[in-house]
Amino acid sequence: MSALFARRVARGVTVGVLAWALPVGASPDIDFGFGARSQALGGASVAIAEDGAAVFHNPSGLVRAERPLVSIGVSTTSYSLETSGTPASLPNVQTIDAGLVVPGAIFTVPVAFGFALALPDGRLSRLREPQPTEAYWALDDATPRLVDVGSTFAVRPLSWLLLGGGIGFQASLRGTFRVEGTAVVANGRGSEYESDLRHAVDADLTASRFPLLGATFLPSEAFAVGLSYRGDSLVEHQIQGTLVGTLEVPDTSVPVRYDFRTTADVAYTPAQVALGVSFRPIPSWLATAELDWQRYSAYRSPYPETTTHTALPPDLGITVPDTTPIPAPPAHFDDRFVPHLGVEPSFDLTPRFAVKLRAGYSFQAAPVPRTQPATRLLAVDRHVIALGAGASWQRPLSPFEEIHLDLAFADALGVSQTLTTTAGPNADHLSGHVLLFGATLGVSFEGE
Repeated sequence: MSALFARRVARGVTVGVLAWALPVGASPDIDFGFGARSQALGGASVAIAEDGAAVFHNPSGLVRAERPLVSIGVSTTSYSLETSGTPASLPNVQTIDAGLVVPGAIFTVPVAFGFALALPDGRLSRLREPQPTEAYWALDDATPRLVDVGSTFAVRPLSWLLLGGGIGFQASLRGTFRVEGTAVVANGRGSEYESDLRHAVDADLTASRFPLLGATFLPSEAFAVGLSYRGDSLVEHQIQGTLVGTLEVPDTSVPVRYDFRTTADVAYTPAQVALGVSFRPIPSWLATAELDWQRYSAYRSPYPETTTHTALPPDLGITVPDTTPIPAPPAHFDDRFVPHLGVEPSFDLTPRFAVKLRAGYSFQAAPVPRTQPATRLLAVDRHVIALGAGASWQRPLSPFEEIHLDLAFADALGVSQTLTTTAGPNADHLSGHVLLFGATLGVSFEGE
């Protein structure tokens, strides 16, 4: 069995492993916020989140909920990004998210439990391994397709102090495959179809865990300060395989063993510290602002590293050298600050029915370097413009205390720019935008 043939078989089986695992697959919450209310406010939620969105934005806000609350939402993210006039082949992402908040008390101290889930395309993480010469939108290809799961707990030890924390999870993949049998060398007359190969696949989904921490300070009823921390998360593919069998060539059979291993950091969610404030100049108007620091510099590289070993009978006198992993070109991402602003006026149409209008803005600087000697990692600076509305109905029918519906629209407008690289063309001219539509339905239940 030639090394080239073995590599092709290994590559094909690797693709099969991934294809088998993919349907079993981040959500856009990193860029746009979790839930339609946050999305409509430009992601400025660290000082105001108190439903399922608080799990990811600021866990301490959960304890502000007075009644059990359940929410479910949907969003669609569509990409219109271009590389030197060529559209990026990024499929739309449909995300289902859900949240649960259960408030209570330990003795006389208010506490709350929260759970939130974002599931893109009804799958677990759907990711791939790019090559250094490939034009790769690192932030848009991987992160929006990650599953986010969070479970947190909050407590209110003082009337003006809220504390919360928990754990978040994202999916990863580790797998092995084994192929056995006989491969027949092609002779131009279809002899390769006489090959008899059997394969077995064993893949495990693992979780990348990260901490979720938050605190909220309430110096007055009209003013709030929120501080939160979300740890970084690395999603890694580890695939290893073995081919064991016999290569049939004219007049002889050659036993062969081929071992293959590849690892890649296919997605990275940065550690984030967020500081936010909210203020109500009058009870019916809310203004909120937030500044996030995101540590992208810890991202190593999305490119795979591969090791192979081929064993042939010693009496053949043929030695196939092993391939040792060549270090993947580093990403050299930069840390960044992301500001968010949002406003929310509310209008009581009847004593039990109210409408809220929302608008938001954020600026997301591209963390990729403008000059890249060995990579083609693409991203553009973005101005995110967001709009939305919400309607709430108090005590519609038993056992519901409130039903509310939130809608959001956001457009991340890319700033056209040029990336200089030696891994591909001399320069990539980048432009485009990203659209998001979201809706969230929530219900709270009557207390005892």
